[in-house]
Amino acid sequence: MAKILVFHFTEKGRLPKLSREELNDLMRKFYEVLKEYPEVRFNGTYVDENGMGICDWEAPNPEVVKEIVKKVLGAPPVDPVIEVKRVL
Repeated sequence: MAKILVFHFTEKGRLPKLSREELNDLMRKFYEVLKEYPEVRFNGTYVDENGMGICDWEAPNPEVVKEIVKKVLGAPPVDPVIEVKRVL
């Protein structure tokens, strides 16, 4: 399984401020879609106060993550989705 990062750093790609209820609804949507992808693991989203950050995934490749995000949000990620390898 590969480590996949989804970036949120451009103005269009940054995450909006969401209420706790909105975040819970979004997570429910992701987990519902993830049932179709048993080999994929979503490890979390990490952002600063401006909505800039990353989403951390384990998946076969970046294309699978893009597909999942598109199913949940109705559009693919705006910023890069890359596979990374641990070096340290």
